[in-house]
Amino acid sequence: MNQDRIDFAGNAITRLCGVKYPIFLGGMAAISGPQLVGAVANAGGMGVIGGLRLPPLALRRWIHETRALTDRPFGVNLVPQFGGPDVFEAQFQVILKEKPKLLSLFYAEKYSADMIPRAKDAGLLVMVQAGSVELAHIAIEQGADIIIAQGSESGGHLNRGTIGIMPLLTSILAICEGRPVLAAGGVTHGDDVRALMSLGASGVVVGTAFIATEESNAHPLYKQKIVEASTDDTEYRTGYSFGWTYGTPHRVIPNRDKWNLLRFIGGGARAIDKPRMAEKLSLYAGQGVGKIHSVVPAAQRVAELASGLGTVTDRSSTQSPVGASLLAMDD
Repeated sequence: MNQDRIDFAGNAITRLCGVKYPIFLGGMAAISGPQLVGAVANAGGMGVIGGLRLPPLALRRWIHETRALTDRPFGVNLVPQFGGPDVFEAQFQVILKEKPKLLSLFYAEKYSADMIPRAKDAGLLVMVQAGSVELAHIAIEQGADIIIAQGSESGGHLNRGTIGIMPLLTSILAICEGRPVLAAGGVTHGDDVRALMSLGASGVVVGTAFIATEESNAHPLYKQKIVEASTDDTEYRTGYSFGWTYGTPHRVIPNRDKWNLLRFIGGGARAIDKPRMAEKLSLYAGQGVGKIHSVVPAAQRVAELASGLGTVTDRSSTQSPVGASLLAMDD
């Protein structure tokens, strides 16, 4: 699809973040690396590095590698509760020094209340993913600039994860005080983008569809399983997932081999992993997986998603004065 044919004048979130399209890459651990982030950014979206599990030196290296691939804005996703406060603080110090455009946070509600103000004082935009209205309230009170409404349709880990994207999005919009709200969960095509933005979302966050791209760090067998899966093939779980506390909600394409004990573990599989990881684990994926039919360049995926923007009307001007101020930031 030719991106030049997409008629989208921009909105509050594109002006705030300095991107062409309100299409955000999910910061998937190990999968969203420099090649994918750079490709999404160069195509007009917001690339987001998956910082989970990255030691500080590796995180800094990925940021530098991404900057070598693009001069466009990009972000980094961190999970404060994963690994403990010392691990997170070491990662956080890298972010404060390197200053990517955006800090994306997941499972951040129980961390230090000064975390978001510290990031904002360093000049970063802060985006927080929430799977409930309660979690969105906490993020707003702590000063988040952008809220992600994460519906239960999402692949991978879910924070609460029992509310579908439509009721969650509209409920968070009602309390967001004019902040941009992005929608996540089952978004794989331009039709999904159009539908969610017609409800008031400022943009979308996409994970599963970007796993099946040429630039992602996913194992080829992982990409193949996503392409072959149908909409009926994902499963919501609260059991074991790779490296996370038992009971953390997550959505996977389940492995159905009853003789394979690893089928009970949810996870991703990287290109550098042995094929056994992709063959044995139940692999993270969202409910939109049935509409992903091929592995394509990330730029093509961005264009497919952005095709839903052609008829979207910017609703930001109908929001509260906070939203209006965002629109005026680049004027």
